[in-house]
Amino acid sequence: MTLQQEDLSKSFAAPGKIVVSTDLSDTEYLIPQAIAQAKASGASLIFVHAVLPHESVPMESGAIPYYDPLRLDRDARLMLENVAREVRGQGVECTTAVRHGFVPDVVAEVVNNTAAGRLIIGTHGRRGLKRFVLGSVARQLLESVDVPVCTVGPRAHKGAPAAPGTILHPVSLAGMHETSANLSFSLGEQFGAEVVLLHVIVPTPNVTRDPAKAVAAATEQLQALIPAGAEARTQVQARIALGSVVSEILNVAEESRAALIVLGVHAPAHSWLPGTEPAAYKILVSASCPVISLRVSPGVGAAGAEHKEETSPAVIG
Repeated sequence: MTLQQEDLSKSFAAPGKIVVSTDLSDTEYLIPQAIAQAKASGASLIFVHAVLPHESVPMESGAIPYYDPLRLDRDARLMLENVAREVRGQGVECTTAVRHGFVPDVVAEVVNNTAAGRLIIGTHGRRGLKRFVLGSVARQLLESVDVPVCTVGPRAHKGAPAAPGTILHPVSLAGMHETSANLSFSLGEQFGAEVVLLHVIVPTPNVTRDPAKAVAAATEQLQALIPAGAEARTQVQARIALGSVVSEILNVAEESRAALIVLGVHAPAHSWLPGTEPAAYKILVSASCPVISLRVSPGVGAAGAEHKEETSPAVIG
């Protein structure tokens, strides 16, 4: 790890400012997560809400077809001030922002203008719409912001946030994992947590003929990811699983009682279309703990490209 990479991973692990995007129906579960993460890194919080343009607001059956953006703006500011008061009561500095526009544009602008080091969002859309935000908002944010995005899925809503005892980092070994791996090690050091590096090998004819060889090769590559001296600062475990990428990652997260999953995401925009979601999308909406996703560079070296083969899809680093 270069000095620049080390500084970057540490700033990602301990941001000074965290933006929390809310649609005002998700504050019940976002507030505890945001407070816990802010206290862990000594960060201040910025809760942001976007008032949508009139023409973009979907009207559900029975809804009153009247849209008053000025009233929505006023109501949002009042609600967010109550949120900020609650957060400050927990000893965390908090400000709010209400902007008019599309959610991805508004949130990305706030993240960039405030030099925030992390974004927290929920994975569900507005109350009653019964659809995941990840097909649109989160995908666009993952592609437009250069900071880690922490998503809180429906299975991660319940219970108070716990300090991570285990941080799970799935690794595709496709040559784009260094930044996300460094973030995992920095978070492990910050929380005193064990970092589990997991690589899932998808069974293929070649793997089936000699599974021991595939496991040994992948284990060696995982071990090579661990920087010198990292194990003196945090416990690191390398694990190999054979099977479905998504299923094995979720299984290991449950088995290890992971309190946090770190993903390096490099899926192209078109792969997020409904019905073609990559492994990263399925993990974000199914994990029983928050998931921190970091957009990683698509530049793959020759060695990484050779290993990309059949072991796992190149959707997570």
